[in-house]
Amino acid sequence: MRAKSKQKISVIQRKLWIECKRLIRQRYGNTCYTCGKTNLFGSNWHTGHLWPKASLGAYLKYDLRILRPQCYNCNINLGGNGAVFYSKMLEEKKEIFMTLLETEKQIIVPRAYEHYKTLLEKYKGLLYKYDMI
Repeated sequence: MRAKSKQKISVIQRKLWIECKRLIRQRYGNTCYTCGKTNLFGSNWHTGHLWPKASLGAYLKYDLRILRPQCYNCNINLGGNGAVFYSKMLEEKKEIFMTLLETEKQIIVPRAYEHYKTLLEKYKGLLYKYDMI
């Protein structure tokens, strides 16, 4: 008897990223977090990470706490504009929060697929709650 196959991890990551973008846009609007450019839309309206996505483990890669709207220039041309992003987060969230995030960067998730699946369901629920308001 064949085991029921699960989605490839890349498929669930793509779905999760779509939900992350929707939530971040809904929560923070269309103003670039790092440079303040307003009225972002289309391909100029990105969702940027506090730290480069490639440097993050599964635990923080899709964590809403480190995602904010960014313009194309800040996210792509300036590589996320990390220094400005970090200083704004530090000012907004304070040192204890940033220290916690730094610590959480070291967390290793043993089953990334299961973690992503749980996050996807959680984020879909959050979208539903925001849509009801």
